[in-house]
Amino acid sequence: MNVRHIALVSVLLTGCAGFQPQSIERPVNPPAQWHIGAGAGEAVGARWWYNFDDEELNRLIDRALSNNPDLAATAQAVIQADLQLRNAGAALLPTLGASGSTGKQASEASGQDRVTSGSSSLGLSVDYELDLWGRLSAAEAGALAGFQASEYDYDAARMTLVASVASTWFEWQELQQRVDIARRNLELGEKTLALVEARYRNGVADRSELSRQQTSVLNLKNEVPPLEYQARQRLAALRLLTGDYPFTEEIPEAGLLAVQVPEINPETPASLVTRRPDLAAEEARLMAASADVEQARAALMPSVSLSGAVRFSTNSFLSLADPLQTANGLLALSQTLFDGGQRRNNVAISESRRVALLENYRASLLSAFQEVGDALDREALYLDQEQRLQSILAQAEETLRLTEVRYREGADDLLTLLESQRTVFDARQQLSQVRLNRLIAAVDLYKALGGGWQTDLQERETAEATAPAEAVRPLSETGPG
Repeated sequence: MNVRHIALVSVLLTGCAGFQPQSIERPVNPPAQWHIGAGAGEAVGARWWYNFDDEELNRLIDRALSNNPDLAATAQAVIQADLQLRNAGAALLPTLGASGSTGKQASEASGQDRVTSGSSSLGLSVDYELDLWGRLSAAEAGALAGFQASEYDYDAARMTLVASVASTWFEWQELQQRVDIARRNLELGEKTLALVEARYRNGVADRSELSRQQTSVLNLKNEVPPLEYQARQRLAALRLLTGDYPFTEEIPEAGLLAVQVPEINPETPASLVTRRPDLAAEEARLMAASADVEQARAALMPSVSLSGAVRFSTNSFLSLADPLQTANGLLALSQTLFDGGQRRNNVAISESRRVALLENYRASLLSAFQEVGDALDREALYLDQEQRLQSILAQAEETLRLTEVRYREGADDLLTLLESQRTVFDARQQLSQVRLNRLIAAVDLYKALGGGWQTDLQERETAEATAPAEAVRPLSETGPG
């Protein structure tokens, strides 16, 4: 049983009128199905990035999860919330205190001998506030909800990190591919320039054709350095995500077109509500807000506390032999009679905050549905585009081959050849960009569907339940997930 479960049991069992957190009624009724045809493909698993079949991506994500400083900082927020929960639970328990003293005192009157006396005492006290109105248990329930929200925030940050690593990795690969395309285009332009120079030397081509092709080669050379710069920047950003030094000489292998684009089953819209950690965090904050309202209402009632003390004292130094024993007990009742309406205003403020959180939750739900629908639309759009561009590229390459033959034979001019080359160049770049768009859409869809968070959470809870008792440590000692 993990810390969250233990704390929940304590909330339900403590207090005379313990606060019982109510479930949140979701303010949105989702449709029965998505607006675009869906249902095929694999369900989103806890390690969804394995579906891209990219070993380097798997290594990068494992590195980021263990080494990213921002994620480590978020884990500390969970630990702090855990400690705050323990403090809230401690308020339901009695407070014990102890005191002790010992000393000597000398006195001397005029004409008399000095008189020395001693004293020693030991006291024990206990104070306990009766939670008759559920204020303390509501405070603990609010702390538990805050702890859960911080856990869900950590899971959301973890999911965002994984998606960022995947997107940045694919963006770098696409830039590397564009660099390769630009270099291939330059090689083709230089080959054409050699052909034009040969024709010029033989008197078949005029000076304008040679100058035009020389200008084309210079333009192709000018396209390479900016792409190389962008690729270096994306690689540096990727290394920052994995917690590594940004600029190193090591360049991984890139193969964008070899990356598998998975088919994803989004399941039903209604299931989305329970599959995203950010939405779970919103619900937890609503639970905390409900507990705050109950706290503010309970503060209107009088507080009742019990206190007791036992004291042992003697007239000896460093000794409690034959002590004088005193004991007392007190039942205290206190009630604020007038505070200018502050407590009632606090109730209204808490209720208003809860309404605001409910509206934020509704907005988050609507945004979540929009994100999934948009990712599904983009997946379908870019799949069609890629299929068409593959046909366009095949036709453009065949046209270029025939145009080169006709130019060598003098049947076509240089402008026709350059236009055919440019068509091939553009088709290659567009195909590379569309493949990237498909991969990014898949990553966004995985993220919008919760990134397998529910499955991952169930696996972690099962592992905690089956782990040996001595292997279980408090969250503040081990850190989250």
